[in-house]
Amino acid sequence: MEEEQKIETLTPEEATKFLPKGTEFIRATLRQGKVDWGWAVQNENGHWNYIIIKSKFLDYIGGSK
Repeated sequence: MEEEQKIETLTPEEATKFLPKGTEFIRATLRQGKVDWGWAVQNENGHWNYIIIKSKFLDYIGGSK
């Protein structure tokens, strides 16, 4: 049986430590669905949840872990 690999994620707040943009910029980018490093999902109450794949995000900005 294969061992599960945990994927590291970031919150929009954590992402701003690597990319000097505001949290709302990160959230809006995810809601628009124009990036491959994360996504936003709206629940039935209208609340947004954000997932940022850390490795893809760091590759995108040219950063390192």
